[in-house]
Amino acid sequence: MAILTHSHRRIAAVAMALAVVSTPALAQDLSPLNTFFTTLGNALTGTTGRALGLVALAAVGIVFLTGRMNWGFAASVVIGLVILFGSATILAGI
Repeated sequence: MAILTHSHRRIAAVAMALAVVSTPALAQDLSPLNTFFTTLGNALTGTTGRALGLVALAAVGIVFLTGRMNWGFAASVVIGLVILFGSATILAGI
């Protein structure tokens, strides 16, 4: 019993041919990728990130209120928020 059927071999051959034929210039323009990550970083450290942090801290507070807090969960939320909002300072120091 073969691992790849005939149609899978054909697809693999076409994929390999496209990978070999493609020119390096197609991979040089990273501006859409840079734009995506810049937008994502701005969203996470901006208003959206602050709202998510507020919801996470509110969830920790509600769990504390009900007396069912897992200290590891609380610590991971706090450490995650510190890293998220301190990321610009951390990266500037590197």
